[in-house]
Amino acid sequence: MNHEITPELMELFTKKVESMGFVIRRENMPVDPKVLFTVLKGPNEICRFEKGGAMRFWSESPYVEERKGLHDLLLDLKVRYDLYLDAKPLNCADVRDYRLISEFGKYLLAAKRSEDNEIRFTTWQYTYDRTGVTLGHYYETNFDGALKDFIIRSGLIDPKQLFTEEELLVLYEACIFRNLNDDELDFDSGGKLQAVVKKLESNLPHLPEAPQNQQEQEDERGI
Repeated sequence: MNHEITPELMELFTKKVESMGFVIRRENMPVDPKVLFTVLKGPNEICRFEKGGAMRFWSESPYVEERKGLHDLLLDLKVRYDLYLDAKPLNCADVRDYRLISEFGKYLLAAKRSEDNEIRFTTWQYTYDRTGVTLGHYYETNFDGALKDFIIRSGLIDPKQLFTEEELLVLYEACIFRNLNDDELDFDSGGKLQAVVKKLESNLPHLPEAPQNQQEQEDERGI
């Protein structure tokens, strides 16, 4: 279900964007009741958001990057809130403040809304009689990490099919090395290699800094 922005989500989003230097102005316009709030930076309007999360902006507005950042932030928070609101309460002792996002076999993914209005995620194993949970892995606000952990723990995917961050880094460095040193690399193969590099970069939160001579070689090869 696609929920409207709740007061709790509004409070959390406001706190985050104000720490980034923006100002939130709540709106109550009878002529346009869909608009919930406007985001400003100084005297300049960046964009407006509707109650359902849709963003509006003036076509001539130059604040493209700011709008993208604000939209991505609200969308990320709203996805977590929608998951939480659609989930049923977890009927297990001592964790009744959690809601059940998903379960498979004897493992489950759960979430709760904390006092700071963040949605926090945990994976657990059910006890033998399924009246309680044990062996919790706590991921705080990292939904992607919790979801991946749930998929692995529940056996929905074979861990051998996944690469660790260290393994991805080895592959990344090997691709970079080949791209810089393989003089027989043709145009088609080079394009495929670059696609692999980009995919690896998107999955590596911490990339090693390229040495200066490597950067010069990359510029010469037109990367």
